[in-house]
Amino acid sequence: MKVKLYCITIFLLLGICIDVHSQTVFPTSDAIWNISINGKEHYYGLTGDTIIDSKSYNKLYLLNDTTLSIDLNDVYVGGFRQEEKKVWFRPYFPDDYYIYDFPQYPKETLLYDFSKNKGDTIWHNIIPNEYLFYWQIGDSISASIITSIDIDEQDRKIYNTTQYVVFRDGDFAQLGRTDIWIEGIGSTQGLFWFLSQITLSGYPEFHLSCFKQGNKVKYVKNVKCNSCFCWSSDIQEKNSIPLEVIYENNCIRFKGESSVFPCELKLFSPIGQLIFEKRLQSNEEKIPINQLQGMYLYHVQKKKEVVKTGKIIIK
Repeated sequence: MKVKLYCITIFLLLGICIDVHSQTVFPTSDAIWNISINGKEHYYGLTGDTIIDSKSYNKLYLLNDTTLSIDLNDVYVGGFRQEEKKVWFRPYFPDDYYIYDFPQYPKETLLYDFSKNKGDTIWHNIIPNEYLFYWQIGDSISASIITSIDIDEQDRKIYNTTQYVVFRDGDFAQLGRTDIWIEGIGSTQGLFWFLSQITLSGYPEFHLSCFKQGNKVKYVKNVKCNSCFCWSSDIQEKNSIPLEVIYENNCIRFKGESSVFPCELKLFSPIGQLIFEKRLQSNEEKIPINQLQGMYLYHVQKKKEVVKTGKIIIK
């Protein structure tokens, strides 16, 4: 009997160790990332599970506040799954949403591989998007090379990486950017590191301001304030000009004084992908919306300054 109890105890301890180890690779629930996009806070929360194509995913939401009390104001944007220290992200598209029909690009993207060592190469695929492929430069795929691995004061592995595109003939072209991946958290470039490619004029700048799991803040580098969230109740919007952005009759319309124009509009998906941009000459302009559905983020710029931000629901 003692032998049986001893074996059972060893088995349970091994199971606990394996479970704890898997939790340190990447969070599976009760986690919130505060990601700064062009200086504006966006909150992403991980809670709940779903099954897609016989694979289990942890559900990610764009949050309307800093809690995980999911309601109609929170937007489901996709899911993470983990296997052998690899982390994939699968974006959510409605059933009637059109996606580029390129079978070589699967519906999920390998974001991180925490099983690799210094000098190893991680091969990425990309998230299909009907407007653009952030990593597609001719006939190419993307890769990250681990330049070094450090251990921080919390005993977490820190992966320093450099991103490349790789062409059919095998040539590597450096993208001119580096990234830091923290085991158990993700990229310091804002979770979806693949969106923050080369910083170009007009492209959003991503920065991980804070990561919180449960009631514990596990990472904070907020340049705006000394706390995890500078805005405590909701996602505030910048509104420096008298302009309304309205969705109606399958178009985006604008209402504003003549002094507002000309200005530039940029529309982003919930995970920060630039959907389109357009220079607005007057409030008479209408932008047709095709195959878009859900919540989107917009920035209005005037003389290169962001003067209005907000959200728009497209049904």
